[in-house]
Amino acid sequence: MPQKENSFLTLKQQLKSGKTGNLYLFFGEEVFIKDTYTKYMQSLVPDDSFADFNRIFLDGKTAMERIDDAVDAFPVMAEKKIIVVKDSGIFKARAEGGEEAREFWLERLKNLPDFVIVIFDEQEVDKRSALYKAVQKSGLAVEFNYLESYELVAWIVREAQKSGKKISKSTAEYLLSLCDPGISNVKNELDKLINYLLKLQENKVSAFNILYLLSSNFDKLLRCKLLLAEGASPDVIAAKIKLSPYVTRKYITDCKGFSEDFLIARICKTAEFDLAIKQGVTDEQTALMQYVFEAML
Repeated sequence: MPQKENSFLTLKQQLKSGKTGNLYLFFGEEVFIKDTYTKYMQSLVPDDSFADFNRIFLDGKTAMERIDDAVDAFPVMAEKKIIVVKDSGIFKARAEGGEEAREFWLERLKNLPDFVIVIFDEQEVDKRSALYKAVQKSGLAVEFNYLESYELVAWIVREAQKSGKKISKSTAEYLLSLCDPGISNVKNELDKLINYLLKLQENKVSAFNILYLLSSNFDKLLRCKLLLAEGASPDVIAAKIKLSPYVTRKYITDCKGFSEDFLIARICKTAEFDLAIKQGVTDEQTALMQYVFEAML
């Protein structure tokens, strides 16, 4: 099939119409989306008792004879079979396996049976290579690039909604600004935030009360830190902040992990959110989400 200008859109159109080709090369820096589409393609073949025969996974170390057998063998009780070749290395500037592997694949890709779908899942690709051009000619080469910032912000908002949480665009933008590139990194931070909020809400306390509970803890941590800096003993600190010696020891340990500036900022932020909630600028849930998120990063 001819290569379209935007191969990613072509892939989406094929999947939507149910008219897929039989040769794909997936590569690029956005591993999360690449893996998502690879798994979706696998779902085109039934996951039944014959899945082991119709869903085949190979790597770059697989012998050429086994590859030939896997490609040519008919699917079992199904119209199609899928073969995923992970990190073969044959699309690199210096193809792994050398000239023999390159020649083998150039010939093999010209003669794929109609009943097979072959997907190469690669980390490194040289677009000048003969094999890359062969895929462009006979199949579809799809590069998965990092999403634009506005796309990631929209993704964060949607993912939060799926978990029953509301997150503002500004909070999503703030989260994005503190994460390393890639959806996987953003998802990890978002999951931590949502899971923490869910644990807090299991106690059936209002978001407003949770906000002040967190602020109170930051206040105690700050007082412990300041008293320690003055040379106060654990007993003196316990008396000052009116806590038991056991709880005080925990606060003394925990406060060492925070800077004074951070703790002061958290306490001040509570007053800011309190005012914003009362003025109707934001709601309790959104304020709590942003407060917790900023505290976790």
